[in-house]
Amino acid sequence: MTDDAVAAIERLKHEYCYAIDDGRYGDWADCFAPDGTFVMDDGTTFEGRDELEAFGRDVFDDAYVESAHTVTNAVVDVDGDTATGRWYLALYHETADGDSAVQQASYADEFRRVDGEWRIAEANVTYGVRLPR
Repeated sequence: MTDDAVAAIERLKHEYCYAIDDGRYGDWADCFAPDGTFVMDDGTTFEGRDELEAFGRDVFDDAYVESAHTVTNAVVDVDGDTATGRWYLALYHETADGDSAVQQASYADEFRRVDGEWRIAEANVTYGVRLPR
Protein backbone atom coordinates (compact mmCIF):
# COMPACT_ATOMS: atom_id res chain seq x y z
CA MET A 1 0.00 0.00 0.00
CA THR A 2 2.79 2.44 0.82
CA ASP A 3 4.42 1.84 -2.59
CA ASP A 4 1.08 2.58 -4.29
CA ALA A 5 0.70 5.76 -2.24
CA VAL A 6 4.22 6.92 -3.08
CA ALA A 7 3.61 6.27 -6.79
CA ALA A 8 0.29 8.14 -6.65
CA ILE A 9 1.91 11.14 -4.91
CA GLU A 10 4.80 11.23 -7.39
CA ARG A 11 2.31 11.14 -10.26
CA LEU A 12 0.29 13.93 -8.63
CA LYS A 13 3.42 16.09 -8.42
CA HIS A 14 4.18 15.41 -12.09
CA GLU A 15 0.58 16.31 -13.05
CA TYR A 16 1.01 19.53 -11.01
CA CYS A 17 4.07 20.40 -13.12
CA TYR A 18 2.44 19.65 -16.46
CA ALA A 19 -0.75 21.53 -15.56
CA ILE A 20 0.96 24.78 -14.61
CA ASP A 21 3.34 24.63 -17.58
CA ASP A 22 0.42 24.01 -19.95
CA GLY A 23 -1.52 26.95 -18.52
CA ARG A 24 -4.26 24.65 -17.21
CA TYR A 25 -4.62 26.51 -13.93
CA GLY A 26 -7.91 24.85 -12.98
CA ASP A 27 -6.26 21.44 -13.33
CA TRP A 28 -3.27 22.75 -11.36
CA ALA A 29 -5.59 23.91 -8.56
CA ASP A 30 -7.29 20.49 -8.64
CA CYS A 31 -3.97 18.95 -7.54
CA PHE A 32 -4.56 20.62 -4.17
CA ALA A 33 -6.99 19.76 -1.39
CA PRO A 34 -9.97 22.17 -1.35
CA ASP A 35 -8.24 24.20 1.39
CA GLY A 36 -4.75 23.57 0.00
CA THR A 37 -2.06 26.23 0.03
CA PHE A 38 0.91 27.25 -2.11
CA VAL A 39 3.53 29.10 -0.04
CA MET A 40 6.41 31.00 -1.61
CA ASP A 41 9.65 31.50 0.29
CA ASP A 42 8.85 35.18 0.93
CA GLY A 43 5.73 34.06 2.82
CA THR A 44 3.27 34.92 0.07
CA THR A 45 0.48 32.35 0.36
CA PHE A 46 -2.33 31.35 -1.96
CA GLU A 47 -5.09 29.30 -0.32
CA GLY A 48 -8.06 27.49 -1.81
CA ARG A 49 -9.08 26.90 -5.39
CA ASP A 50 -9.91 30.52 -6.30
CA GLU A 51 -6.61 31.93 -5.02
CA LEU A 52 -4.61 29.08 -6.57
CA GLU A 53 -6.20 29.61 -9.99
CA ALA A 54 -5.65 33.37 -9.64
CA PHE A 55 -1.96 32.73 -8.90
CA GLY A 56 -1.62 30.80 -12.14
CA ARG A 57 -3.55 33.28 -14.23
CA ASP A 58 -2.44 36.56 -12.65
CA VAL A 59 1.08 35.85 -11.37
CA PHE A 60 2.61 32.87 -13.16
CA ASP A 61 1.05 33.57 -16.57
CA ASP A 62 2.14 37.23 -16.45
CA ALA A 63 5.71 36.30 -15.54
CA TYR A 64 6.44 33.46 -17.98
CA VAL A 65 5.84 32.99 -21.69
CA GLU A 66 7.13 29.40 -21.60
CA SER A 67 8.03 27.16 -18.68
CA ALA A 68 9.00 23.61 -17.85
CA HIS A 69 8.98 22.40 -14.25
CA THR A 70 11.29 19.43 -13.72
CA VAL A 71 11.14 17.79 -10.28
CA THR A 72 13.76 15.28 -9.13
CA ASN A 73 15.14 13.54 -6.05
CA ALA A 74 11.72 12.76 -4.60
CA VAL A 75 11.65 11.69 -0.96
CA VAL A 76 8.08 10.74 0.00
CA ASP A 77 7.07 9.48 3.45
CA VAL A 78 3.55 8.16 3.93
CA ASP A 79 1.76 7.89 7.27
CA GLY A 80 -1.78 6.61 6.76
CA ASP A 81 -3.80 9.26 4.95
CA THR A 82 -1.10 11.93 5.15
CA ALA A 83 2.35 12.21 3.63
CA THR A 84 5.28 14.54 3.17
CA GLY A 85 7.43 14.98 0.11
CA ARG A 86 10.64 16.79 -0.76
CA TRP A 87 11.77 17.52 -4.32
CA TYR A 88 14.36 19.52 -6.20
CA LEU A 89 12.95 21.77 -8.91
CA ALA A 90 14.61 23.06 -12.06
CA LEU A 91 12.26 25.62 -13.60
CA TYR A 92 13.28 26.38 -17.18
CA HIS A 93 11.52 29.50 -18.36
CA GLU A 94 11.32 32.41 -20.70
CA THR A 95 10.06 35.61 -19.14
CA ALA A 96 7.63 38.07 -20.67
CA ASP A 97 10.54 40.41 -21.45
CA GLY A 98 12.39 37.70 -23.43
CA ASP A 99 14.94 36.57 -20.86
CA SER A 100 15.59 32.85 -20.52
CA ALA A 101 16.76 31.31 -17.28
CA VAL A 102 16.82 28.25 -15.09
CA GLN A 103 15.59 28.72 -11.53
CA GLN A 104 16.61 26.05 -9.04
CA ALA A 105 14.34 25.56 -6.06
CA SER A 106 13.14 22.94 -3.62
CA TYR A 107 9.68 21.87 -2.57
CA ALA A 108 8.65 20.70 0.89
CA ASP A 109 5.10 19.45 0.50
CA GLU A 110 2.37 17.99 2.67
CA PHE A 111 -0.23 15.68 1.19
CA ARG A 112 -3.47 14.16 2.37
CA ARG A 113 -6.00 11.75 0.99
CA VAL A 114 -9.27 13.47 0.05
CA ASP A 115 -12.16 11.20 -0.95
CA GLY A 116 -9.65 8.43 -1.63
CA GLU A 117 -7.36 10.56 -3.82
CA TRP A 118 -4.03 12.11 -2.86
CA ARG A 119 -4.01 15.90 -2.93
CA ILE A 120 -1.51 18.59 -1.96
CA ALA A 121 -2.38 20.07 1.43
CA GLU A 122 0.51 22.53 1.34
CA ALA A 123 3.25 23.17 -1.22
CA ASN A 124 6.21 25.19 0.03
CA VAL A 125 8.79 26.42 -2.48
CA THR A 126 12.22 27.78 -1.59
CA TYR A 127 14.19 29.38 -4.41
CA GLY A 128 17.92 28.88 -4.82
CA VAL A 129 20.35 29.36 -7.68
CA ARG A 130 19.20 31.16 -10.83
CA LEU A 131 21.16 30.90 -14.06
CA PRO A 132 22.22 33.08 -15.70
CA ARG A 133 23.01 35.32 -12.75
